[in-house]
Amino acid sequence: MSQEALEIGLEIALLLKARIIVDELHVCRKMYLDGSVPCGFQRTLIIGMNGSIPINGKEIPIETICIEEDAARKVKEEKNTVYYRLDRLGIPLVEIVTAPCIESPEELVETAFRIGLLLRSTGKVKRGIGTIRQDINVSIKGGARVEIKGVQKLEWLPKLARNEVIRQLSLLRIKEELTRRGVREEDLKLDVKDVTEIFKNTQSKILKPRGGERVLAVRLPKFSGILGVEVQPGKRFGKEIAEKVHAYTGLAGIIHSDEDLKEYGISDDERRELCRVLSIESDDAFVIVKAPRDIGEKALEIVVNRAKQALKGVPNETRRALENGNSEFLRELHGGARLYPDTDTPPIKIGRELKERVASRLPTPPWNLKEELVRKYKISDRFADELILEGKVFLFREVVDEYGIDPVLVASVLLQTLKALEREGVKVDEVSEEELKDVFRCLSEGKIAKEAIGPLIAKLAEEHVGVEEALKKLGIRPLSDEELEKLIGKIVEENVTLVRERGERAFGPLMGVVMSHVRGRVDGGKVAEVLKRKIREVLAVG
Repeated sequence: MSQEALEIGLEIALLLKARIIVDELHVCRKMYLDGSVPCGFQRTLIIGMNGSIPINGKEIPIETICIEEDAARKVKEEKNTVYYRLDRLGIPLVEIVTAPCIESPEELVETAFRIGLLLRSTGKVKRGIGTIRQDINVSIKGGARVEIKGVQKLEWLPKLARNEVIRQLSLLRIKEELTRRGVREEDLKLDVKDVTEIFKNTQSKILKPRGGERVLAVRLPKFSGILGVEVQPGKRFGKEIAEKVHAYTGLAGIIHSDEDLKEYGISDDERRELCRVLSIESDDAFVIVKAPRDIGEKALEIVVNRAKQALKGVPNETRRALENGNSEFLRELHGGARLYPDTDTPPIKIGRELKERVASRLPTPPWNLKEELVRKYKISDRFADELILEGKVFLFREVVDEYGIDPVLVASVLLQTLKALEREGVKVDEVSEEELKDVFRCLSEGKIAKEAIGPLIAKLAEEHVGVEEALKKLGIRPLSDEELEKLIGKIVEENVTLVRERGERAFGPLMGVVMSHVRGRVDGGKVAEVLKRKIREVLAVG
């Protein structure tokens, strides 16, 4: 067990006001059979319980805080083969589980944001997409617990939660309709028909059999119109079943009777013959698959079983988050029985001394830190949040306190200028905090104007030279007051006709001319002050 991981886990648990397990930690195994953990189980340790986090005057309970080992990262799927990259396998992660008491998508976002803020405030968690991942559990009255995994962006959360509520309500309406129609579980039999002969000469490119493939079909009594019900925005129940079939068999999809079969190239004659063979009545539905026989039969077994589940309402499932706010079937929801003691690993003793040592160096809770930043430095709430999330609070404070630079300007450079440069392809991550401090030092000493900050950082990232050398390469040297007066006087004199014609409105075009000569060498505010004075002097003479 990594001592560093243990101490970080304890620190987070203490920040969440959890009850720390101070005697010894017991390693458990959590079964993983999807291939992402090659040994088949994930080691996990509960280090804290019964914590809480404040959200808008309410305490959201934290049930458990665990240290776990991360799984391998899925990189691609090809037919029935899944490829994983092992670079993430075994890296320690902290799992924080809230109690099931979050009542709205907005509260969900705020809770996830605050937990992320707390993690970032420690300065000990990785940054970037995927380093903080949320799994959300959604349930409604009459529905079931559905776990949506792999949510990487906060902004996905409200839509995912709302669409899952829509999905569960839709499945409950389907259940009610099937009940009204009198459908019983025993009516849904796995009576698979081989209908390959019907499509022997079909014009359908999808159903034309190749090699050992067969076209198989099954009847779903009294299901007419059910497979076409929209269960999530843009997704029908038939599509949801097809995703489950794909997850277990790798088949690309199914065809069902609530679709426009002509779009698949299926003729009216082929449909009529199919209905005859399956004994389809007016309120029945059917599903067709094309595959090798064993895979096709398995696919239709999944279809029939899913239809039976529809009679009960919402099944417990683990689903994968999609960027459009919907979700797709991943696997059946695991029960608690997959967690069991790892008898190969002895208990880990931690003791009170370690807990007290970690507790003595806890950082300020981020919500208190945010208030302090806003109050002391007069920056916006958004800047304070972002400085904490980006892990730049310490650098921000050092620069402002040491050099006395405007806090808003420092926050703007650290949050906005660096991101803008990154979007332009500048490798800002290669510029160290010491180099950034040197840039601000030059600004405080008047060696550069704020307009030179961006180009100077870009030069540092590009050539990996010191700040003084970068200034030479950029040809930036400070302009004296005398030089500035002389330059602006010369430009105003050359444009005296413009000044007399437009009066003080000549300021705009002349400011652009002056800045083209002095950008980065003198502050724009100072240029404006001198230019306005020179223009007034000309106008006063007449």
